[in-house]
Amino acid sequence: MVINMKTNQCQVYVTGSLFSLILFGFMLLGIGYSPDTMAVPQISELKLNNAINRAGLQRMLTQRMLKSYAQLGQDQFYIEPDKKLQDAVTRYEQGLDFLKDFEQVPGVKDSLQEINSMWPLYKSMILGEPTRAKVPELVKINEKLLSLSHQIVLKLENFSGKELGKVVNVSGRQRMLSQRIELFYLLRNWGFTEPFYLDELAKARKQFTEGLEYLNNYQGNTPEIKALLDKAGKSYRLFEHSLDKNGNAFLVSLTVRQLLKFMNDATNLYSKLQK
Repeated sequence: MVINMKTNQCQVYVTGSLFSLILFGFMLLGIGYSPDTMAVPQISELKLNNAINRAGLQRMLTQRMLKSYAQLGQDQFYIEPDKKLQDAVTRYEQGLDFLKDFEQVPGVKDSLQEINSMWPLYKSMILGEPTRAKVPELVKINEKLLSLSHQIVLKLENFSGKELGKVVNVSGRQRMLSQRIELFYLLRNWGFTEPFYLDELAKARKQFTEGLEYLNNYQGNTPEIKALLDKAGKSYRLFEHSLDKNGNAFLVSLTVRQLLKFMNDATNLYSKLQK
């Protein structure tokens, strides 16, 4: 009886000591002992840069949707804005599905959930009859969608921790800025001349110029990327003065199409670089 009790006590002591050692080991490794602790799976740099590229495309699509809406509202049908609007909506939804595969990256899931909560209302409004009266509310929601889409890009870039991740982000942002410049140009053309609208146009122009400078200074540029950046710079400088006056919507649209193509091609090349 006494022997059995001592044996049990000994077993309890050994078991408890073993558990303490294991727990101490977890603490030393920085893992922590918690049932909620989950390790984030490894993602290759190439796959992550592709995700940054695709998440960045979401930013551009937010601006393209509202830009197309503004063109429809002003009866500018020369570039089929109705088709481009529907295409942008479809691609944006496809992007949301694509990004679900990266919800394990800290913060991405929360941003996606917030976007999804806003999306049904925005989609119904943007695909509805275009009227000037709805623009302020659409702009308000659009700015939030842009911000959330941008946050996803930043979270993926931070998770990457590599310079190339930032380069893909900045190059992809140039696509968005090309559409944003045209969007706020069209809104000014439509009579929205409050400080917010004018300031955002000026800010987008400044950011586009700064983005080109940053990319041109990147040491990893290939000859093909350098050529695309050079074309983008020349194209932008040629039409920049057109943004100072209303009534140049057709010229602005043609030039922005070129800018978007150059920057989209450059971003795709950046996302495939092996460092």
